[in-house]
Amino acid sequence: MKKTVLTVIVSLVAVVAKGQTIAPNTVMCTKDMPVMEMPVGMSYARFIEQVLASSVEIEALGAALEAETKAARVGIGPEDPEAEIAYFVKRNTSFEMNLVQGFEFPSVYVNRSRLARLQSARSGAAYRMEVRQLVGQAQTMYIDAVYYNNLISLLARSLDNAGNFYRAYRKKLDDGDGTVLEANKIESMYLSVSAQYRKAVAERDNNLRKMRLLASLPQTFTVTDSVYPAFDVDVEGFVARAVGMDYDLEQAAIDTLIAERQLRLSRSERLPGFKVGYRLSMEAREPSHGVIAGLSIPLWGRAGSVKAAKASQQAARKSMEAKRALLEAELEGVKESYLASVSILDDYRRLLKGRSSVEVLAKALDAGELSMLDYFVELNVWNDTLMAIVESEHEAALAAAFMQLCVTEF
Repeated sequence: MKKTVLTVIVSLVAVVAKGQTIAPNTVMCTKDMPVMEMPVGMSYARFIEQVLASSVEIEALGAALEAETKAARVGIGPEDPEAEIAYFVKRNTSFEMNLVQGFEFPSVYVNRSRLARLQSARSGAAYRMEVRQLVGQAQTMYIDAVYYNNLISLLARSLDNAGNFYRAYRKKLDDGDGTVLEANKIESMYLSVSAQYRKAVAERDNNLRKMRLLASLPQTFTVTDSVYPAFDVDVEGFVARAVGMDYDLEQAAIDTLIAERQLRLSRSERLPGFKVGYRLSMEAREPSHGVIAGLSIPLWGRAGSVKAAKASQQAARKSMEAKRALLEAELEGVKESYLASVSILDDYRRLLKGRSSVEVLAKALDAGELSMLDYFVELNVWNDTLMAIVESEHEAALAAAFMQLCVTEF
């Protein structure tokens, strides 16, 4: 098993006016850092458990599954009995009563019962698939919450630094040492960071509202983690395991069994049926009664049903084969996306290590080798690299979480 713990802790510089030192940026990425607990709310595992236990959507899915399971048993038994009463008024008043019960060939009831069990199994697979999708939504929400925490922390420090830098340059401009053009560019960069920060805060709050609604949590619930949960990902055996645990493919496989059983049922329904009953006839002079027996021969009512069932069986098999091929291709793509996101993340980390540190940039600024605007541009490049790490780490965490979800049984 390949264990990937995706962690980013970003600490941006404090950019101030000339004469003051600039603290270096630090990016910490370690596989040994534990998952942090939320002071208000719950950990990732407990959040998922809360969703499974308290989600209104899952409760509704359970109720629908129960209804479908019960509906599958409807119509298995014999048809309803028929009762008939006739009263004739004539020269000699008469009264008749008929009671008849019809029966299909015994194999019909066997096939109907097994067909009902298959339909219930299909409903169960559909239920588990929808639960998995719902858990996937919860999983994504939690990972997004961690991402927004890291992003907002990055943007908040960047916004504070940009503001300090802008005010310092305005002071320099007032002292006659600067240009309006540079001041306008710095102000534009500051406003851009400010807009990104406000947008990230709004998206974080909206995501938290969805999490509270999904898991039936109070308004005090929040997420303070800056560390992504750990996901165990078996990259080599992922596709085979995920195919074997895909509930949509399981439904397709059950559909082939249903089609096969439907074919058997259609053949059974082509066999003769039976009718038995009782007849009572009461006339004024000669009352009589006796047993009624009959035979039902299917000639036209189910004509073509066997051919239709055979066609449905072939269609179900082809559909399952097509779904399996498509699923394998999609899962291969998921695996490659995960490996690519991890590779890109490593590349950005190496890029950050190879760039000039903030301390080097500060010394170049103090020595007059960089203008304040050039220094600010270089600092933005540094921060853009940190932003790329945050984005790449988020994508890698989502990919790892989805891979683990595909091999988790519900």
